[in-house]
Amino acid sequence: LRQSSRLLRQLLLITWLGSSLLIGAALLLLNVRDHQQSLMQEGTLAAHLISAALRTPLNGKQRQKLVEAYGQTSRLHQMEGMNVLLVVDRSGRIVFSSRPTWQSLRIDDPLFDQIEGNDHDFYAVVDCFRRDRSDCMELSSHDWHLHLGGFTVIREVSIPAMDLGLPRQNFLVLVNFDAGMLSSDVIQDVPAIILLAIFISGLLCSGLWFAISGKLLPSLLEASQTDSLTQLMTRTAFMELAMDLLAEAEERNGDVSFAILDLDHFKHINDTYGHGCGDAALALVGSLLLTVTRSEDLVCRFGGEEFAILLSTGRGGGRKALERLRLQLEMNHLFYDGHRIPLTASFGAAASTECGYNIDFLYNAADKALYAAKRGGRNRVAWSSGELVSRLPVGARAAR
Repeated sequence: LRQSSRLLRQLLLITWLGSSLLIGAALLLLNVRDHQQSLMQEGTLAAHLISAALRTPLNGKQRQKLVEAYGQTSRLHQMEGMNVLLVVDRSGRIVFSSRPTWQSLRIDDPLFDQIEGNDHDFYAVVDCFRRDRSDCMELSSHDWHLHLGGFTVIREVSIPAMDLGLPRQNFLVLVNFDAGMLSSDVIQDVPAIILLAIFISGLLCSGLWFAISGKLLPSLLEASQTDSLTQLMTRTAFMELAMDLLAEAEERNGDVSFAILDLDHFKHINDTYGHGCGDAALALVGSLLLTVTRSEDLVCRFGGEEFAILLSTGRGGGRKALERLRLQLEMNHLFYDGHRIPLTASFGAAASTECGYNIDFLYNAADKALYAAKRGGRNRVAWSSGELVSRLPVGARAAR
């Protein structure tokens, strides 16, 4: 769990940095889009102003003065970075302009090449009139395109003809915006966007950390340490916990007992009734072990039909507990596919008073005692005397 938590923290740190970049990029694009939409609204408002001026009973000079005043106000207050406002008639002539010197010029005049640049909408109008196409008054700007440079808002306005019976007079309103104004507005917002992205990704990663470390990791740990068939702990988990328990028992000079349980004639059960019956037998033994052992005892499936038990009691208490377990197993028959199958087990046990607190010595002693129980007729508990695992000669042990 500690290793998983450390790895998870590293992955979450990488996730936090990566998500901050992604969220920051998304927020930046939204910010650019928001500023651009503001410019689009400003262009639409300018088109409404021109439409109102054309419908008002003013002469041409008065309308020109109105457009000039609007352009000067925009530059004075830096209204959304507007560069120039042009009103073009059907012939391509500029009838009104926020720059007086451009009035009466044609929109396809080479002078406007400096405005075009990467402004595709403005260039489309210029190119249309240069080609003398008939659909130039139907052009409009692509408002949903993301403009990273300067761009132009194009709106069509129309007024009734002065002479009755004539078609309506159409005009194109072109509102050109500087690229620098949009960029400067976005750059000013970058620090706030970065902080917001870091905060949002931090909240997401924190929630992910608490969800994983609080629920997922413990569940995965439990699943990795539990045998799916018997619901007992696995051998690896058992050995780790057993070493800790034995170390604590040695410090307080407490007694423990270690036992190995092996089902009798398990191969015969598999061969006769099938491996499904063998799995059912193992599951029954696992359920029985969980029922009869105490919470402070450790029980695991060691492998195959072999189980291991570490009891927090000495030889006397361990003898009673293992004998009771043996009798319980003998009385609990397995019912499988209409068959009543008796189950018995042989036990090999070793106590810390004779074999010490080393898990390898205890296992070695219990394993040899298990073979002695099988040779003695099975379905019994055999205890190690400690002689089998002693690292000292008999004479030296006697002298001690």
